[in-house]
Amino acid sequence: MGKNSGVKPGEQVASNRALHNDMQLVEDTNGEYDAVVFHVDRYTLIRGEYYPIGKNFHYPKIWGRKYAATKLIEDIMADKRRSIEEAESELIKLQKCLDKVNLWSDTDQ
Repeated sequence: MGKNSGVKPGEQVASNRALHNDMQLVEDTNGEYDAVVFHVDRYTLIRGEYYPIGKNFHYPKIWGRKYAATKLIEDIMADKRRSIEEAESELIKLQKCLDKVNLWSDTDQ
């Protein structure tokens, strides 16, 4: 028989925890953003994927603040671009509808 490794049933074997930080985009009095890091200094489980939520981002500390800030800002920018594209598409549809309405007779009821 092999040696007992000392691992009990249900005990965590893999090293799947790491220090994480929180980052937030904060707007100053001039209306400009700054990426601020909040050091959590506790180990949490490593996830397969990390996505910012709003202007907040929880990420593994080992990534570094530059990489995390870049990911946070680029994700927010992509979301804003999607919103602009959706708004432009909606405006085009509304303008087409308004053009049809403008062809109606003023005396129609």
